[in-house]
Formats: sequence, C-alpha cells, structure tokens
Amino acid sequence: MDTRFSAPSSDDLIALAGEGDLAPAAPPPPDAQKTLVVEEPAPAAPPPASAPAAPPAAAEPRVRKLQPRRRRRIRLKHVLPAWSVSLLVHLAIFSALAASITTSAPEAQPVNFDSALGGADRAVEETPILDDPLDDRAQRLEETYDVAPPEASAVAADERPDIGSVVMAGGAAPSATPNVRPTAARGGAEGRFLAVEGLKGRNISNFAGVPAALGTDVSLSGRVGGDPTFGVPEIGDALNQLTREILRHLDDHKVTVVWLFDESASMRDDQRAIVEKFDRVSSELSRFVPQEKKASAALNHAIVGFGKGMDVVLEKPTPDVEEVRRAIKRLKVDATGEESTMQAIREAVAAYSGLAGKDRRLLLVLVTDESGDDGDRVEEALEVLKKTKTALYVIGRQAIFGYPFAHHRYVDPVTKDVYHPVIRRGPETADVECFQWDGLYGRWDEQPSGFGPWELARLAKESGGIYFLLPSEEFMRISQREKTYTIETLKEYMPEYVSRAAYAERRAESDLRRSLYALVTETRDVSYRRDFPIEPQALREAALEQIPIASARLTALLEIQKRLESLKKHREREPERRWRAHYDLMLAQTVAFQVKSYEYRALMESLAKKPQPPTKQPTADVSITFVVDHAGKPLAPEPETAKKYAEARRLLNDVVAEYPDTPWSDLAKSTLARGFSVVLNQWEHSPKYGERNQFVPKY
Repeated sequence: MDTRFSAPSSDDLIALAGEGDLAPAAPPPPDAQKTLVVEEPAPAAPPPASAPAAPPAAAEPRVRKLQPRRRRRIRLKHVLPAWSVSLLVHLAIFSALAASITTSAPEAQPVNFDSALGGADRAVEETPILDDPLDDRAQRLEETYDVAPPEASAVAADERPDIGSVVMAGGAAPSATPNVRPTAARGGAEGRFLAVEGLKGRNISNFAGVPAALGTDVSLSGRVGGDPTFGVPEIGDALNQLTREILRHLDDHKVTVVWLFDESASMRDDQRAIVEKFDRVSSELSRFVPQEKKASAALNHAIVGFGKGMDVVLEKPTPDVEEVRRAIKRLKVDATGEESTMQAIREAVAAYSGLAGKDRRLLLVLVTDESGDDGDRVEEALEVLKKTKTALYVIGRQAIFGYPFAHHRYVDPVTKDVYHPVIRRGPETADVECFQWDGLYGRWDEQPSGFGPWELARLAKESGGIYFLLPSEEFMRISQREKTYTIETLKEYMPEYVSRAAYAERRAESDLRRSLYALVTETRDVSYRRDFPIEPQALREAALEQIPIASARLTALLEIQKRLESLKKHREREPERRWRAHYDLMLAQTVAFQVKSYEYRALMESLAKKPQPPTKQPTADVSITFVVDHAGKPLAPEPETAKKYAEARRLLNDVVAEYPDTPWSDLAKSTLARGFSVVLNQWEHSPKYGERNQFVPKY
C-alpha cells in the first residue's frame, strides 16, 4: 500500500503538534464516532529506480493529505450566556458571605453593667431600635406566670380604709408581699461571664448576666457595679449570698461588717427571721475563714439600730458571731415612726470608717422594710459610701409601683376599729411616673413594682453591693397580693439609677416624658368626696354639690385624652420600653376614669333625687357613715357610657397583652376587675374613731 495514504505515524503527529499556531483536528461528527483499527502493512521493497510509478488504482478513493488548520475563532455570542450565569452565581455567593459577616453576632465581650442597667449611662436614642439581631429576648422569656385578678366583693364595714379608695377582696391571703422567685439557669450573657477567667465557678445572681460576686470587675475595665435587683425566696437565701460576699472580700483584705437594723415595729418579724437564720452565716464563716485570719480578727461585726435616731447596740466590733446574735435580740422598737435611713447610713459609716484602711474594708448591711423618710439626702449618703469604699447590702422589700406609700393594718384593741397607718416604700424610680389616683381617690392598689425603692437600689448599685428583694410574709400589711416577677422580664423596664438631677434633665429633654409627668403632676391631688352623711337632707345637699364637680372633672379627662393622643408620634419614637408602657397605661386609665366620672355623677343625681336610707340607725357605741367605693354595676344611662366602656376595656386589655407579667399589665387587670362604676356603702365605726387615731402605732 502506498504510504502516502496510510494513517500518520506517531512521529508525524508529534511534528504536527509542535508547529506554531496549529490546532488539533476537530472531532468527527457524531455518526462517525467509531473506533477505527488501522493495521500497518509490512514494508514493501522499493521499486526499481527505472521503473515508472504505477498509477493509483481506480477503485481506491483519494485521501487528502493532512493539512494544519487555523484555530477557530470563538464568537462572544456563543459563550456569553454561560459567562453571565457564572458571573451572577458568583455575585450571589459573595453577597451572601458579606451579609453573613455583617449581621452575625460579634465575638462575645464582657459587658459593662454600670452602663447596662436601664440605660443610665448612655445617651438617649432619638429613635428606637426596632430590630436588633443580637436580641435574645425571645429565647430568654421562657417562664410565664398567670396572675388571677383580685375578686371584687363586699368588704366588711370595719375593714374600710380611713383614707383612699376601697380595699377589694374577700378573704385574707397568707402573705401580703409579692413573691419574687429566682429564675432558673440561663444562657446568653450569663454563659459569657462563666467563660471569663476569674469568674468560673462563681454564683450568679438573678439579675440576668450579673455575677453574684459583684465586687469582681466583671467588665475587666476597673469599674465595679452592684446589683439593684436580686430576688431571693427568703431571708436565709439572702444571708447565704451575703456570706459569699463577705468571704470574697476576705480574700483581699480584712473586713468589718456593720449591721444596720430598722427598729420600726413592722421590722420585728424580719429581725426574728434573721436571728433564726443567722446560724447560716456563722457556720459558713466558721468553716471557710482560715484560722490565721480568725486569730487576727480579720472579720468582725458591729450592730446598730436606727429610727429617728441611732441606737448603737454592739459598738465594739467582735468576731464572735454568737455575741452578734445576742445583740440583734436586744434591738429596740422605735415608736416615732420616722426612718432617717440616709442619715443612719452616713453616721454608721462615719462611726466605723476609722477602722477602715489599706488592709481593712467596711461592709454595710441594711435591714429594712421601707425606703426611708429622708430620701432627698441620698446623694450625701452615696458620697460617704464611695469615699470610704464601703459596699452597701440591703435586705428589703419591693417598692410600690409608681407610688410612694404602702399601708399596714392595725386593729384598735379597745374599739376594734381598723386603721391603716402609712409606710413609705417607693416608688421604684427617682420620681413618680404614672397617675397618683385611681379615678376616685388617691391610689390604694399597692401594686408591687418588681424593684427595690429607688434610693436604696441606687446606693446598692453605685457602691458595688446588692439589693435583696424579700418575698416573705409581712403580718401587718393590708395588701393581699402575691406576685412573682422574673427579673428577666423586667430587665428591659429597669429604672434609671442616675442622680435625681440627671434624671430630671433627661425627662425634660423628652417631649413624651415631660408631657406625661406634667399630667401626673396636674392630677396628683385630684379626688372625689368619699364620706357622706346618712341624714336625708344633708345627703341630698352634699350630692347636689358633687354633680357639677363630676361634670367638670369629666370635661378635664376628655381634654387629657386629647393631649395624650397628640403625643402618639412621640410615643413611637421613645427608646425606653418603660415610658412607652406608662403612656399606654395612662391613656387606658384616662378613658376608664372618664367612665368613673359618668358613674359618680349618676350616683350623685340619684341621691339628690332620693337619698338612700341606712340599714340601721347609729347608737352611742356605733356611728354610721356612707362611703362611695368602686363597683362594677353600671348606674349611668347606657347610651351615655356604652362607647366609653368598650373603649376603656379595649385599651386596658391592650396593655395586658402588650406588657404581660409586668406591673403595667397587673395594674390594668386590677382596674378591669375593680369595675368602672361606683356604689354607696355603709361604714360602721366607733364614735371615737378620730380620737383613737392618736394611739395607732407609727411604723
């Protein structure tokens, strides 16, 4: 066979491939994609030189010689679709990566709690942050608690308060103090703290993410923050935590603990409980204080009582815990009813500050059930604590929500009349932030706030101490409410623990806060007449006097509603949830109070037309007075009040739904349960009721 038409050899292919711009041959068409086996024939002897070349056979096809081909030009229109798709896919991938880097949570950093509590140390935001990718609130709010609204029922005549509105509800509950239960273990910020070197193994307080060892520099920046809200089930648990604090301080220096007891009569139960539980402190201290420190009296205690003045019970500090126990039993009862708490703090620190030095510190433990009567001097007390580096620990009660006062119940042993002496326990904020009346009279609801009284909570926080919220029973309180609040839920409602001057300045800078406070101030002393005579003519005349007053008050409340509704845009821009809750509750209460005015006026019109007779006549031993109390049965014509009833219920239920398991929700529930109407009740009491008031103890 002629080699010109045979398959190219491997050497020929290599030579072709090695030429400059030659491209490999294109693949055969699909119908020719078959395997071709080419057998190389045996080499034939070359023909003689003289012999002419034989012509090719006619039947054998002519095969073209392999020629180098030019590289085919790739047209852009053929590859553009694939290139575009690839570009789009890569852009989408890189965009997703960039977004994940931007929105993912940053590396957990230790939190500075001096600025985290209530936003006290940060600038007020102009607009609220509506969506925070780091907000784990939904995961943290796992515990919910159902609160049954108090039942409105008839109240015995001798149980009627001498001031304010009616005390609702039938039987006495076993306890009068809201129950603040510590929450279960949590993750989030708390887990970050446990990972910080030096905090591993330390106990964690209820306040989310705040180590119980509050003197430890949790922010690692040199700043020390206290815990203004640490709920404990009982006094024993507070003493356990307090013991840990004492031992922690002993690691660094010697310690003198000054126990400062409120000597009012209402504190006798707390004093007894501390004496009974004090063995927890003594046993733990005896167990863990090293012998060398015991020998050097590295830890000692002093006992001081206070009321209007000071009562130094154990003046010379002693390391003997049994002597401390005996000294607590010697505390007196101060009958003045005055609690100069800020003065007592200053004087106690001044009396023992001489013992403090480079190697010894003071710890002040205040045991009280009130906020004190000299709260305006809180900054002076704080200055003394900071100057001497004294941490204040408070074993106390919850503040009344947005109101300064609570009441005890006292029965006169002679006349059996019931009195309700006032104690100061609140508010939880630097100034009142919500209405001070209940639609008829000054507030009597005693709604717990979930926080300690502002003055003492501020001192505990700023000095590096702890405010322990006690939920145990108080045998003399009239309030029959049990309530468990989780600190996790209330964390976003934290009060501001800055000075009153700074607080007032921030309030004045906000249109919403300034306007709400103005409404609170304007209505602070608003009250209807409560007591009425039983003589028909005198009752008729008194009722006629109240009709125009009720009409004027209704007009004023309608105007207040307009003012509140005009603040809606400011409410939407308010950064603090506490103030938004105030706005919503005040708007709902304003409408409910309007209904109350309709109903009060209807009652007065009814009494003016036909005075109500008493069920019996007074005697030498029994006086009878009519009193107007809250009720649920409507008196006013339905066409006048139907729309307002519906609006009030809707707004109050909105508050319940928007702020569940908070004081705002519970106060709205109480308003609903109490009813929007009024009733004339008969109050029987001793003719010497006013005269015997002088013998009522002061707490």
